[in-house]
Amino acid sequence: MKKISRATRSKLINGSIILLTLGLVLFLSARGGDIGDAWTALRSADPKWIIAAIGSWCVFMTFEAMGLHVFFHQQKIKIKFRLSLLVALIGSFYSSVTPAATGGQPMQVLALKKRSIPAGISSSGLAVKFFTFQTALLSLGAILWAVNPAVVQACIDQAKWIVFAGFLLNGLSVAAVILLAINKNIVRWILNLFIRIGKGLHLVKHEERLNARVEAAIADFHGSVDYLTHHPIRLFYLYLLSCLQVLGLMSIAYCVYRALGLSQYTYFDVLTLQFLLYIAASFTPLPGASGAQEGGFYIFFQHVFPADKLVGALLLWRFFTYYFTLIIGLSAVIIDSAWTMRHVSEEGKKTAEEGDSNVAQEVHPGSVECADTGPEKHQ
Repeated sequence: MKKISRATRSKLINGSIILLTLGLVLFLSARGGDIGDAWTALRSADPKWIIAAIGSWCVFMTFEAMGLHVFFHQQKIKIKFRLSLLVALIGSFYSSVTPAATGGQPMQVLALKKRSIPAGISSSGLAVKFFTFQTALLSLGAILWAVNPAVVQACIDQAKWIVFAGFLLNGLSVAAVILLAINKNIVRWILNLFIRIGKGLHLVKHEERLNARVEAAIADFHGSVDYLTHHPIRLFYLYLLSCLQVLGLMSIAYCVYRALGLSQYTYFDVLTLQFLLYIAASFTPLPGASGAQEGGFYIFFQHVFPADKLVGALLLWRFFTYYFTLIIGLSAVIIDSAWTMRHVSEEGKKTAEEGDSNVAQEVHPGSVECADTGPEKHQ
């Protein structure tokens, strides 16, 4: 029997987690006897607000791409916006299917490197993007909690400790990015550790060459970060783009709320609960924070949605915040794979043509020489 590779096994495990989570939602719905109510709620959803939910997702993804696009232009790297959008979608897809969203950034670095953007610069761009996203998430979440404490008290008073833990973990991640950005030795130590592990596993064959690449990448990484630290206005601009991105994602919950014909709670009430839910569940070490997001939705919104519409709301919300990203992101991955295959094929063809040209020059040196000297005779 053929042995399953580690990558294939990881994909099977992650896919199983997603399917089990969906099965858990359906099981809880059926056990509660409200699966019929959920279907009724989905069928009766207001199309205008469903379109608004799609629009909110588009705002989220557009400003995700815009953040990357602006960073690269600040670094004097001219790329087209469609490439920034493609890379943003690729990152969102792999972040959704890997534990703790660990797969998104490496695949984005790879996609950019295939297009001749240095890994050090792309890594710094993604680190800055992560920093501004987390800062926007935490700052807006804290502001909404501060100005709207009544809805927090009424809806999630017993679950506030989860939110505090989420703020702590997300805050530590921001601190870690700052530490990596200002301390080259830590970055070098981490990368050298991976190189030693790879050498011990016989995955690294040319250690000196790899070390040279690592040093170049570290120089690019810190050069890009230093550039932004000396231009705080540009960093603040990236933060504002992340604020718009976060608001797009968090607004989906309100669109779902209105799509089901509800209007008791205001936009800022629902937005506050959604921010705190995302902060509390975002660091769950499962693909797409599966399980924590669904369970958190039940806890955070059980007082917002009537019992007969809660499951329908959960299904709609999870589709637009997770599965819709998987569908569109997979399309981006397929497009990138097709581009890679075509690019590799063209490179191979070009190499073969150059080889044929060299052979022809060796066989018929005189003809080549005449072709080169001909114009000189006319002069």
